[in-house]
Amino acid sequence: MEYAGEATMRAGMSALGGERAGWTAADFEAVFIEHYARTVAVIQRLLGDRAQAEEIASDAFLKLYRQPSDLDRYQNLGGWLYRTASRLGIDALRAANRRRQRDPEAGERLAEASAAAGPLEDVLRAERVKNVRAALSSLKPAQAQILTLRASGLSYKELAEAVGVRSGSVGQRLARAEAAFEKAYRRIEGGLNVRS
Repeated sequence: MEYAGEATMRAGMSALGGERAGWTAADFEAVFIEHYARTVAVIQRLLGDRAQAEEIASDAFLKLYRQPSDLDRYQNLGGWLYRTASRLGIDALRAANRRRQRDPEAGERLAEASAAAGPLEDVLRAERVKNVRAALSSLKPAQAQILTLRASGLSYKELAEAVGVRSGSVGQRLARAEAAFEKAYRRIEGGLNVRS
């Protein structure tokens, strides 16, 4: 089975000169096959765009490919990939938010182009999604990252490894990130019950 990003990765590997970082094609392909689908899923949940998620996942794998291939160096290779990809995704989200702020009509044109003329629920859902993404982009990167990874289904143990913290502190970090998200979301929604 070939993943959508696999052809792009093979071309990128060839262009980089394969063995220069020490990765063998077989080692890197094994890592790619094991982690690509979940990495894309994490980013797609953040951005809502499969094509952009695949592009960002490919960027994360290229960053890995440029690193030395000493697999013992990575205590949790999946965590490194999810963390790198989610940071790239958050950067993309922030860039899109800055574009919308500079050109408010661009966001409206994009919404009109991608929205199907449907029932009121579709409109309300699209508005909620836009507000969630805006709230995420206003958070500290570490907070947005932990919320995105948790929403993607990572366990507390996987979160601790991905974010690089003790598993005992994950709950507290999540609670703080959720509170910051709620405050940002309410501010965007124009809610009156914003907590201090």
